Amino acid sequence: LLLNSFMFSFSSDVAHIIEFLKTIQDGTIVLMATYDDGATKLNEEARKLIAELGSTSITNLGFRDNWVFCGGKGIKTKSPFEQ
Repeated sequence: LLLNSFMFSFSSDVAHIIEFLKTIQDGTIVLMATYDDGATKLNEEARKLIAELGSTSITNLGFRDNWVFCGGKGIKTKSPFEQ
């Protein structure tokens, strides 16, 4: 484990999430999950940074959606590990 973070997205400021996403180094495997509401606070910049990790579903993530994702910083294709 190189780096971890926990964000309670309902009350957290999206700036913390964006800052965390920007610190991820190339070649790092990234695991993300939400079980209640990970979409409400995500702005366009946060969604773009997550899409750059290989996510194809982050742009469609909505209120109260569950989501799990495994991608990587510097990935050249989209991740097949997302639901």
